[in-house]
Amino acid sequence: MKRLFIYAVATVGCLGVAQAQDAKSYQCQKGADTRTISVASGKDGCSVVYKKGGKSAGAGRSLWHYKAHTEMCQTQADQFMKKLEGMGMTCGPAS
Repeated sequence: MKRLFIYAVATVGCLGVAQAQDAKSYQCQKGADTRTISVASGKDGCSVVYKKGGKSAGAGRSLWHYKAHTEMCQTQADQFMKKLEGMGMTCGPAS
């Protein structure tokens, strides 16, 4: 019984490490104007960070943060990308 408990704790711990490293980035561009949207998930929830001006523009601004419903970050990021595309930007996965 102790082995099963230890295995379960180790498995959950490893899942937390994998989740903490889960991040997706998207880039939207129109001419020289570049914007980045990043979705990061971890043990404390998820967040959506928005940066204007590309990679050298600083840390960016957190638009959304969810502790319980982490799937909402991706939903919010998708909706925000659609808004930027409505402004004439072309969005896709960051390279």
